[in-house]
Amino acid sequence: MSLTSLVFLLFCVITVLIYFIVPKKFQWIILLIASIIFLFYDNLHIGTILQALVILIPSYILARKIEKHANTKQGRTLLTIGILIILGQLIYLKYTNLFLATANHIYNLFHINYQFKFVERNSLIGISYYSLIMIGYLVDVYRGTCKSQKNILKCALFMSYFPILTSGPFIRYGSVGEELYKGHKLHYETLTRGLVRILWGLFKILVISQRIGMYVDTVYSNLNTFTGYFTVLAVILFTTQLYTNFSGSIDVIMGISEIIGIKLPENFTLPFFSRTITDLWRNWHITLGAWLRDYIFYPLLKSNMMQKLAQKCKKLFGKKAAKKIPLYLSMLIMWIIIGAWHGGAYKFIIGSGLLQFFYMFIEDTLRTNF
Repeated sequence: MSLTSLVFLLFCVITVLIYFIVPKKFQWIILLIASIIFLFYDNLHIGTILQALVILIPSYILARKIEKHANTKQGRTLLTIGILIILGQLIYLKYTNLFLATANHIYNLFHINYQFKFVERNSLIGISYYSLIMIGYLVDVYRGTCKSQKNILKCALFMSYFPILTSGPFIRYGSVGEELYKGHKLHYETLTRGLVRILWGLFKILVISQRIGMYVDTVYSNLNTFTGYFTVLAVILFTTQLYTNFSGSIDVIMGISEIIGIKLPENFTLPFFSRTITDLWRNWHITLGAWLRDYIFYPLLKSNMMQKLAQKCKKLFGKKAAKKIPLYLSMLIMWIIIGAWHGGAYKFIIGSGLLQFFYMFIEDTLRTNF
């Protein structure tokens, strides 16, 4: 169900009307039903139902148990089990063919006459988003920064809240969770702000992004014909196309949620006005960056492994190296994960991951030395 389709807009109108008609104590149920319909609209069969349950049921049960053992060894074990279950399914669904293609390439290098056949994986919409969201939920319960949800259906709503499934933003239970369940009144101010933001988002997507896309697609599909400044212009316009499509989608999502009365975190703050590459990524897909920083980068940087590495680097290379080498290694791992999260192909790992790490590494090195 595309965000710009008439079906989606009608779906949202009907959902909002019913949401504000029913009593407040039942409003969250309307959101849950709408989220289930959206989740399975184009992809309803036993396999996709199991995909959702594989994340929901273990996350619900383990969160309840983790809360009783927060910040303990037993809680850490339960947390690890939950993370492995969620990541295991995500890796299986999104990266199986990447592993098989890699194995086939290695076999070719060594002239081994065997090739793995690719497999078809039919994953649910938004699985990359709600998988990480539920990992964050388990970690927050373990850290004691939020309570576990006692109602499994309310937990299901937090996992599958329909506006965020296509493009984000990432939500956290401690800041958004309870907003999903309490009743809301329809206010003129939130209605008008939400509608204006939806219209602005549709303008970005339909008028700017899709029009630019016509030129970009034409050039990219005929690189032998269009050369020189045509190609340069296409590269520049592709960035604009990507930004207007993504930020426009976020505007539509934020507008819908604002009408309902649920405040979502902002995902962009003028990234192309950033003065450095580092600032650009702080202002682009903000909630993904914050999630990776809080749940991967800082825990990795503060881990025993990195602390031991820092001590060895200090003995061998001095204090500066003891600080920088663990920092860069943690950044490298985080950016590889970012690249892999964007898609199950090496072009994403390299383009959205390793290259960005390289740019930030060079930027930090030049700033430090000069």
